[in-house]
Amino acid sequence: MVRSSPTHFALVGAALAAAALSFAATPLQSANDAGGVWELSLDGSNRKCQIILMTQGVGATQALRFPAGCRRALPILNTTAGWGLNKGLIRFLGQDGQPLLSFELRSSDQAGLAARGPGGEAYLLEPKERAPGSQQLESAAPRLPPRLASPMPRLTPVEPDKAPPVAAVPGVYVVDRYLEREVCRISLEPATLDATGRNEAHLLEDCHDNGLHVFDPAAWHYEAGRLTLQARHGHEVSFIPEREGQWRRDPDVGSTLVLRKEGP
Repeated sequence: MVRSSPTHFALVGAALAAAALSFAATPLQSANDAGGVWELSLDGSNRKCQIILMTQGVGATQALRFPAGCRRALPILNTTAGWGLNKGLIRFLGQDGQPLLSFELRSSDQAGLAARGPGGEAYLLEPKERAPGSQQLESAAPRLPPRLASPMPRLTPVEPDKAPPVAAVPGVYVVDRYLEREVCRISLEPATLDATGRNEAHLLEDCHDNGLHVFDPAAWHYEAGRLTLQARHGHEVSFIPEREGQWRRDPDVGSTLVLRKEGP
């Protein structure tokens, strides 16, 4: 594994910031220019969500995808039916096709776009990853960001001495929504990535779940009977054992998520 110096990380961070600023500060010519992963946040709060601006839709309205939990974090998404462009800038549209959020360029030294909601609240929209086929943001970023601390209320108690041993965790898992129907497959690798004890994780091919693509698992760790998946941008989801080879998200917020281990 190639180790990067703190100086390298600082240079990478500056390059990413400059690339994102250049990307968002230029009027967009088409949906293909804007398509990809963005981060929508409520200014002045810790509420944020990774969303995908899809490049297919009906007429001038393009599809918008995000994990189910985003509806709770950012309620305006409950009434957002899609997105479109107006004079090169992004708009989020309601069911009637009218704009809910009309994003504008921020000041010259700030990356991303900003918009006011119906109640005067401020939203920020920042690019994270361009759509396949469009010009990619220059990135030599370290493989994983620092873990983001997040409160996890109402956790189900787990007895560590009755939980599976860590050696039993690595493998390929089917991901489903508790319907015994596969939506994706994820590989939890045995190799350790860094000194924190995190191990590599990644989605396998033919995953058609938009929420999991936005989450984009990059690592896992296991402690005190809890399996935790970490997204590439640092967010985490915790799982507890239900029966041999099966794990359930805990706390069970949004749609139920289950990991079922494939055969030996």
